[in-house]
This record gives sequence, structure tokens and C-alpha cells, in this order.
Amino acid sequence: MYLRPEVPRPKKRRLRTVLLYAVALLLLAYAGVQRLPWFKALNPTPTPTPSVADHKAAAQSASRVGHIDAALAAYDRALDLAPTDVESLTEKAILLVLREHYSEAIASARAALATDPENSRALAAIAQALDWEGELDEALVYARDAIGAGEKDAYAYAVLSEVLTDRGELAEARDAADEAVGLAPRNGMAHRNRGYILQRLGLYQDALAEYQTAAKLEPGLFLYYVNMGYAYLAMQQGEEAIAHFRLATEKDPHSAMALQALGRALLLAGETEEAIDVLQQATEMDPQHMRAQADLGATYYVRLNYEKAIPHLERAIALGSKSPLTYVQLGLSLAYTEQCPKAVPILEQALAMNPDSEPAKRGLELCQP
Repeated sequence: MYLRPEVPRPKKRRLRTVLLYAVALLLLAYAGVQRLPWFKALNPTPTPTPSVADHKAAAQSASRVGHIDAALAAYDRALDLAPTDVESLTEKAILLVLREHYSEAIASARAALATDPENSRALAAIAQALDWEGELDEALVYARDAIGAGEKDAYAYAVLSEVLTDRGELAEARDAADEAVGLAPRNGMAHRNRGYILQRLGLYQDALAEYQTAAKLEPGLFLYYVNMGYAYLAMQQGEEAIAHFRLATEKDPHSAMALQALGRALLLAGETEEAIDVLQQATEMDPQHMRAQADLGATYYVRLNYEKAIPHLERAIALGSKSPLTYVQLGLSLAYTEQCPKAVPILEQALAMNPDSEPAKRGLELCQP
């Protein structure tokens, strides 16, 4: 048999010594290289902390594409660093109005005014919040103050137009809307509010054109599609209305306003099952949404589910609903479920709102001993 010659093996101690020398040389070489300028240039630089300006820029970018919640979060980060920053407080207030958080919007705008009492956008934000809340007299005071403060601002004129429209002062409202568009032809809210006055005047096609212009300027903002939907409802084009309300919910899935508008249109179209699903989403998203609570109660009422209608109708009234229909539906729901002691004062109030209400009279007759 062929045997390979035996190879002598190095001693273990010698091998360990060689390895130690090698590691030491590597460490010395690395330390020397670290001192070289070109090596230092390769070291990662620390990430700078975002500034107030960075957060505001992020908020403006999010707002331009209709991402309201992201914009609000960015303004909050800016305000964490600079609690009295007027621009952040003012723009946050305007966005909070779109979320229908009126008291928060007013508080944010007032904080801006504490630093800058003549800030027209902050005054206009308060006016719009009060207008959407139904406080039209006080809204008009702030809207006129906004026009008289500082430089001319398109948003201030647009808000004045909206307030005047809701007060029925349509000629002056149209002038204010035209002024807003003249000041800022590429301002979506200016075109939206000119559409609003045109819709009140019954010029639906002209109103739609203004809403469409607004949507082209700010395609991500849900509000313009909601307005288009209501214009189509006024023209008795229910399918078009529902399509645009659906588009509004797609643009902003977190808008209780868009969901409520879609739910109401579905109720009017007789699609009560889907209406309930949509309106439940709206009330879960914003339990303080008065119109969503009223519409959900109305949908249950139409389906003769009086027990489920009652808590939502009660909630709507507790949140400030002044709709005679809501009072009638609640009173009748209570009467039909044999709760006449609670039904009678509600029906009497409905009758005080509308003395010609036959359903209210019928409900009171039902509750007679």
C-alpha cells in the first residue's frame, strides 16, 4: 500500500502568537486610516432635526393634495416647537373647520389672534366655523372684520360670501364671491364659494362649473365633490349625486361630512340598507356629527325600526338639531313604542316649530288617554 509522507505540524503556541500579531496590526492600521481626511468624509452625518419650517412645508404639501389629517398632524408638530406660530395656528383652524371641529377651530384661530390681532385669515376661519355651526349673526361680524383687517385676502372674501349666502343676502354675497375669485383666480375655495352663491340663485349648471374648476385646482379636496353632489340633488339627478358623494368619500375616507352626504342621498334614493352602513361609519368616525346622527335615526325610522331610531334622533337633538322633522320622527318613535310621557313634549315642540305639522298632531292624538 502507498503511504503519504507525514507532514510536520506547527506547534499550537506558535500559531496563536501569529494570530495575535495579525489582529494587532489590523487594529493599528484601522486607527491610522481613521485619521486620514478622506476616511472622515465617508462617516455618516447625523440627520438634522426637522425645524418649524420643515413641518409647515410638510403640512402645506399634505393640504394641497387633500390629506387633511396628515396636514393637521404636521401643524401640531410645528406648534410643539413654536406654540405661538401664527401661520400654523391659522391654517390649522381652517383645516379643523373642514373636519367640522368648530370649537377647536375657533380656539386655534383665537390663539393666532392673540399674537396677531389683525390677521384676516384667522378672523375668517372663526367666521366660517361660526357659519357652519349656524351662528350667522356672529359669523357676519367676524367675516366683516376679516375684510377690514390687513391686506385683501381671497379666503376672507370667500368666507364673507358664504356667510352672506346663508343669511340670504345674495346680491352682496355674489359681489364678495367675485372679489375673491378676482383676487386669487387659482384659489379653489374662492371658486367653491362662488359656486355656492350661484347654486342658491338656482343657476345649477353655473354652480357646477365653479365646483369643477375648484376640483381641478385642488383635486384631492373632498369638499368640492360634496358640493357637486348637492347641486345634482337640487337638479333631481340622484344617481349623479350619489356618484359624486362616493367620489368625495374616496378622496377623503376620514370625512364624516362626505359619509353623511352619501348616506342621506342613499336614504332619499330608497337604498336604506346601504344608507345605514354608511351613516354608521359617519357616526362612529365622529359621534358629535349632528346631521349624521339625525340621518341615521331617520333611516331607522323609515324602516320602522323605532327602537334603533330613538337614540340617534335624541343624540341629534342633544347636539343642537333644530329640524322639525327630527323632532317629529323622535316624538312618533316614542309614541309608537308606548313612551307617550316622553313623546308629548317632543311633539309639542315640533308643533311649535311648525304649527301645520300633521304628523305632530297625529302623534299627540295617539298619546291622548
